[in-house]
Amino acid sequence: MKLSVIIVNYNVKYFLEVCLHSVLRAAEGIESEVIVVDNNSTDSSCTLIRERFPNVVLIENKDNKGFSKANNQGVAIAKGEYILFLNPDTVMPEDFFRKTIAYMDAHPEAGAVGPRLIDGTGTFAPDAKKSFPSLSVAIFKTTGMNKVFSKSPFFNKYYAVHVGERETAPVDVLSGCCMLVRRKAMEEAGGAFDEDYFMYCEDVDLSYRIEKAGYKNIYFPEADLIHYKGESTRKMTLSYVRIFNEALVTFVKKHYTKKQARMFILFINIGIVLRAILGTLKRGLKALHMPLFDALILLLTLWGIKEFWIREVKNIMPIPPASVYATFPVYIALWLSSLYLNGAYDQPYRALKVTRGMLIGTGAILAYYGLLPPEFRYSRAIIIFAGFGGTVVLLGLHEILYRMGILRFIPYDKLPHKAVIVADESAYRQTAAILRQVHYAPELSGRVSPHGDKHNALGTLAEMKQLLYTTGVNEVIFCINGLSYADVFNQMQHCGKGYEYKIHLPGSQSFVGSNSSNTSGDLYTIDRRFNLSDFAQVRNKRMVDLGSSFLFLIFYPFLFFMVKNPGTFFVNCISVFFGKKTWVGYTPDAPQKYLPPIRKGVIQPYNILNGYHPSYEVKAHINTAYAEHYSTISDINLILKNFKYLGGE
Repeated sequence: MKLSVIIVNYNVKYFLEVCLHSVLRAAEGIESEVIVVDNNSTDSSCTLIRERFPNVVLIENKDNKGFSKANNQGVAIAKGEYILFLNPDTVMPEDFFRKTIAYMDAHPEAGAVGPRLIDGTGTFAPDAKKSFPSLSVAIFKTTGMNKVFSKSPFFNKYYAVHVGERETAPVDVLSGCCMLVRRKAMEEAGGAFDEDYFMYCEDVDLSYRIEKAGYKNIYFPEADLIHYKGESTRKMTLSYVRIFNEALVTFVKKHYTKKQARMFILFINIGIVLRAILGTLKRGLKALHMPLFDALILLLTLWGIKEFWIREVKNIMPIPPASVYATFPVYIALWLSSLYLNGAYDQPYRALKVTRGMLIGTGAILAYYGLLPPEFRYSRAIIIFAGFGGTVVLLGLHEILYRMGILRFIPYDKLPHKAVIVADESAYRQTAAILRQVHYAPELSGRVSPHGDKHNALGTLAEMKQLLYTTGVNEVIFCINGLSYADVFNQMQHCGKGYEYKIHLPGSQSFVGSNSSNTSGDLYTIDRRFNLSDFAQVRNKRMVDLGSSFLFLIFYPFLFFMVKNPGTFFVNCISVFFGKKTWVGYTPDAPQKYLPPIRKGVIQPYNILNGYHPSYEVKAHINTAYAEHYSTISDINLILKNFKYLGGE
């Protein structure tokens, strides 16, 4: 057999669907096999493979064995002369194997070949080619200096910038997302992936061993590949930096001398600390720039109203600074907390959420004001007028600064995008019908013909770039029905990164793509969507738990007689407050595998009736409905109606 393709999958069903479709197209006419090793996905990936790709060899693991071990499972049964290690979030053109295998056949010195990678916008991804981690390379990568001087062969040797984007040449390391390996070279190098690496640096280790075995790792840009979730898109979280550098340390200990390894590890640990600090600051500023701006505006508004009220309205003595310093920070904190809890900082942005947040925050401040000692209660009017004025100023400045590009958010009225579908007439009608069932789907402007026929079409592929610009369309959906993946690649790179691109397969219910090099991939799907998958709803559920458990603890002496098992009720209040439980959770003896995970519940998501126990089917339906339609009102109603059962186990 000429070729074995091994794909390790974990919970990326829709990306895998497109990946397999493109692989099978590219493998037509080649004696080949495709092996998918699933690491215990919970998104019905295995069902999709069995139903849509019955000829694919499927290995279903009962736990997540990691990238290295799962790939080795595939290697153990692979029969091909060449083995392609491929990530599931990739797409290849039809000529991919023809080009890469021809090169390998003609160059026996090539132990492995890697393609030119592009992200979901058609932009070149630098992680297609890399260098071995010398001390300087590791320091510049860990500290982020390679990004600051991205064009420098010295500072950015990690991404092998000395080799051009379109230059076929030997490099140290190829990306493990798509690595075509000669079986003979792999065996001489000691086998496939070292299972000491759970995640990251497996490709570095294999590339190193292939080179040590006397073969070359060839960067081969004549073949392109889309990689939606590339290395350049990974968030520089502390967890990522730690895991990446642990893998790097494993590589160093394995292949370097003890003296080199000690020095290397010392600098790597310093780099981890620096990168973690910088990463935390960057993420904090990114997440808090709008709340910090709002805090400043509210402080200035509150201060201005205070001064105007004292000097122009009441003409009284100034408020003591101690009173101002003691109360203003609390007022600002209450307003910001209310804005946050009301979703003012969630996407899409809505003025209504800001207004509601300010109104509730003002009410909370007035309630707090009534509890203050007399020396801190200078005027309710200042709070009321500051709340009203702050709302108006915030809404106005948000709009102005958004239009200036200073504040970045997605306005509610800017959704959906305008999109075109590249398809023939029949496929266009079918695709449009599916898209109409998708929440937040783009507004369809029309069809682009994949061929020369302009009947009932806005234009053809040949003129799509000009068409997108003149019509203001910002999203392109490629329907792979009479359209080749090669055409998709060409158009993405021709039209540029100013647009969003998605791929839709015939018979599929999803639209897969990525809207920037800084996102990890996105999709539209008509599959059931759960409110409890939304961060804002999860946050609100936690706020209900926190607030209610806090009140229950305060009033516990009065609630003692209202619940069964008051001792257990008290313990439950503590558990919920500290996040070990939630008041309302799924029914434990009904399926939860495909539902968003939540904490164990004190009560179940239905009204409890003594002597009646819903059937298994009813409980399964209740769990699904709860996750799908969750709102804070749901939890509040269930807590109130089932209050006497809050002392349950």
